[in-house]
Amino acid sequence: MPVLSKASKDEFDSPVERLLASVANLRQQPTSKGAHFYRTSLRRFQAWSDVFHPHIDAEQKLALKFLDRLRKATGRLRDSEVHRGLLDQLGRANAKQKKQLETELKSRRKAYRKKLKTLLRDSMLTHLWRMLRALDEPSKLDAKAESHPIPGMETLALDEYRAYVERRGPLSLDNLHEYRLQCKRFRYTAELAGDSPGAQELVDTWKNVQDVIGEWHDYLTLSELAQELLGNSGLHSSLVELRDKKHAASIGAVEETERKLIGKSPVLKKQPRGTRSKSQSSSAA
Repeated sequence: MPVLSKASKDEFDSPVERLLASVANLRQQPTSKGAHFYRTSLRRFQAWSDVFHPHIDAEQKLALKFLDRLRKATGRLRDSEVHRGLLDQLGRANAKQKKQLETELKSRRKAYRKKLKTLLRDSMLTHLWRMLRALDEPSKLDAKAESHPIPGMETLALDEYRAYVERRGPLSLDNLHEYRLQCKRFRYTAELAGDSPGAQELVDTWKNVQDVIGEWHDYLTLSELAQELLGNSGLHSSLVELRDKKHAASIGAVEETERKLIGKSPVLKKQPRGTRSKSQSSSAA
């Protein structure tokens, strides 16, 4: 099976088919690229499910719960590899501290990959095709669900985004990462509309802001690991400086996105950039 990490969403007849293909690919390619393809496929499936609300029985619920466990495992693997890449960009300063942190990241990556491989041997995957393939059947009887692109999805996505912005409260460290996750959901809903200019503009805008916030979050979690492992070291200080630059860029990206899409600037909540609530998860991306 070829590596499908860059497969287009148009190469599959449905989000269900894409999701199943991504799981099969991940079993053969338990790497960060295979993990990325799986995670984006699961997100697209969830966006489709939120629109069409297919009937999900008890057995299928168990399968989806397992796939969420798989998402968390692939997220941890992805984080460990991304963080190693960020370290490589820091140059030669604090070489000894970098080596210590890199060793820890390599150890974590090994453990996360082992955990992922264990999950990929679970007996649940033997029956996954039968359980999830059935979710496609009711939609095939619905002419509205057969058509691709699906009219009106960009309007639905924009309406949901507007409602989210109105209710989310002041933007802070506690909800900035959540903002990114929500933009993923709106983006994948808009993708259901196909390649119309209106839909594509929304998709590109949400992808940009989620990428900018994602960079901040990666530096945030890496700086926290550096402090945990090395204390208030020179390397930690360098990562904090980069973290804060990415945080400022994220706030700017959110402001630009909201002005562009709904004609308003976000309400910001002042909060020290080096703190966040303990409830935030680095693997929820």
